[in-house]
Amino acid sequence: MEKIVLDTAIKFGAGRYRQGTGILEVCGEEIRRFGKKAFVLAGPRAWQAVRDRLVPGFEAARLDYVVTLYTGPCSYEAAADYARRCRAAGCDEVVGVGGGVIMDLAKAVAEYAGVGAVNIPTSISTCAPFTCMSVMYTPEGGKKDCWRFEHEIDAVLVDMQVIADCPIRYTAAGILDAMAKRIEIQNGKPVMTLDDNKFDLYTAFRMTEYTYDVLEKYGPRAIEDNRRHQVTKALEDVTFINVAVTGVIANITKSFSQSAIGHSMYDAVRTHFTREAAGALHGEIVAVALFAQLHYNQLDAQAETLRAFMRGMDMPLTLAELGIQPTEENLKVLEDYLIDSSYVAPGPESLARLHEAMYTMQ
Repeated sequence: MEKIVLDTAIKFGAGRYRQGTGILEVCGEEIRRFGKKAFVLAGPRAWQAVRDRLVPGFEAARLDYVVTLYTGPCSYEAAADYARRCRAAGCDEVVGVGGGVIMDLAKAVAEYAGVGAVNIPTSISTCAPFTCMSVMYTPEGGKKDCWRFEHEIDAVLVDMQVIADCPIRYTAAGILDAMAKRIEIQNGKPVMTLDDNKFDLYTAFRMTEYTYDVLEKYGPRAIEDNRRHQVTKALEDVTFINVAVTGVIANITKSFSQSAIGHSMYDAVRTHFTREAAGALHGEIVAVALFAQLHYNQLDAQAETLRAFMRGMDMPLTLAELGIQPTEENLKVLEDYLIDSSYVAPGPESLARLHEAMYTMQ
């Protein structure tokens, strides 16, 4: 069920974005801007983490709601099923509460139901709350395709204490997922210039240079503040970049070309090593794949600095640490998947460079 929409309009993200402390308590009045009855789709742990602060705000705003907990992948089948439940319950707004899967599923459910979506992320592991697309999977968890929407998200509401209380692993994964954009936009190009690139892609690239520099400088400090469950400027800055700014970068490119080998490798892992890498986060898989991306970009000199940065945040550095043994057979499966993608240029030089890149993840 292909849902790619080649809309020429650039959607920048969310109609409203709020980030700060005490946000959960005002989510009810924010959601009431868009609907009177919310279909709340949440992960079990996420709902438990926010329920006691979120529900009183719903009641104070006189927002009617129903809550559905979900633990599976973001699939078309699940989205269609929950859209039917949403309509049957008379809900006029979908509210996602949780991590990246729930954020994407909430957008997909809203699209099927013909209503808007508000996302309340409980981690900053991806920019999924903000992007105008959902990554779709099979019911078994394999990558299927991307569903690009012709409109923005109604609102993204980020409570900083929730983020500060989230395990640091999710924050670290989000930092690397955001930093990946700069490396992946350069796909196969050691140097980026406006003359050689479309204006939207080059604009996104320059934004990624800024986000990369900030995350490299303040990311480790934000991780330590997160470890102590403290809301600090560093953690707030990183949160804004991981969710909103990186989301804008993705939206400017319509989610094309702002990701390349790193994210395609993630798709390959989810498709062919679904069980082996089930415990690995999105940003962790992408981060390991960045060593292959750097080699393909002919920027190997940057690999050791990146490796040291990731090591300082206790991130996995190899395929084996993701749960995938780097055998010749497994590397060929991943390489063949990448060759079939649009990110690897044909020709012997490009294919040879890709083949060499596979061994950087051992």
